[in-house]
Amino acid sequence: MESGRLALAAIPGNPDIININIASHHSTVGTLASVFVLGHWVNKDASAWAKEYFENNLIGTEAKDPTNEAYVRIEKVLSVDGDVDVSQRKGKVITLFDVKIQLEYSGKTGTGENVSGTITVPEVAHDTELDEYVFEISNYTDTAEKQEVRELARSHLTPQLRERLYRFSDALVEQHGKDIQHTKENDPKYKLSQVPDAASSSSAAAPGTSGKGSGPQASRSETKAVVNTTEIVETFEFQTTADELYQTLVDPNRITAFTRSQPDVFEPVEGGRFKLFGGNVTGEFVRLDPTEKITQKWRLANWPEGHYSTMTMVFDQGVAATVLRLTWKGVPIGQEETARKNFSEYYVRSIKITFGFGAIL
Repeated sequence: MESGRLALAAIPGNPDIININIASHHSTVGTLASVFVLGHWVNKDASAWAKEYFENNLIGTEAKDPTNEAYVRIEKVLSVDGDVDVSQRKGKVITLFDVKIQLEYSGKTGTGENVSGTITVPEVAHDTELDEYVFEISNYTDTAEKQEVRELARSHLTPQLRERLYRFSDALVEQHGKDIQHTKENDPKYKLSQVPDAASSSSAAAPGTSGKGSGPQASRSETKAVVNTTEIVETFEFQTTADELYQTLVDPNRITAFTRSQPDVFEPVEGGRFKLFGGNVTGEFVRLDPTEKITQKWRLANWPEGHYSTMTMVFDQGVAATVLRLTWKGVPIGQEETARKNFSEYYVRSIKITFGFGAIL
């Protein structure tokens, strides 16, 4: 029997799905076609849409003084800086955003003097409550008389802005949630399907016949997955102490806070298991050195069955910050970019946003 050949090709229109075709030159050996769907977290960047949303919903908002002709109105969205993402975990759509918004307003005093200035909202985030928005109001040029418009903006305009900003999260899910939700049929977990090859189909017996004597029958190839792996090495800086960062990764309450979900299992002792993000991430603590190092077995649900990587996090505290040095061995080839992105997004970025441990890059 001649040796087979292996062909890999990305499916057109979906680079995350790879066809693996194993074929033999010998007619008695069938074809094994397998489909692997890579990447379990689904994420969509909605930053551009967010600016458009704020323009449509904030521009034109105005307040008038019922006792005179004074008014103030939002004229322009000057900037929206930050990140706006919609994600899916285990079929549940969530939002993760943190932006700074600067608006421009115009108005008139009760005596008819023109006034203009800016309103800055330093933080509009996924976990900001209705009464937590901060508004920094500043006239471009200020006089005692123009303070009337500034005060009108503070007392009558910002309550309207507060309500509209608070509705942003629901609008974000409504607009983009459907784009990232997976049905049961295309849920991006590891999938393997076998289909008969052409030789097998053509040699099948015709209806009403036994099929005997019709030639060699195709046999199915049986293979055991061999996982080729690679290593990821990264560093991340956090504006906190090594002890605080270590505790963030072993304290169940903090885990719940930055993952936005209760762990299914979390046993922060050597040999203890963990199951996070609705079961998408599972593993076991191998070594815990308080404030210094965490080593754990770690896997995504869509990785080959039974395969675990080894993730080591070393905490290097400096004068003003702590550097997390990540060494991640045993990541399946083809999954390294997904793994790197997910760690940066759902661990590093989420921890910084939740606990204020540094700038969001």
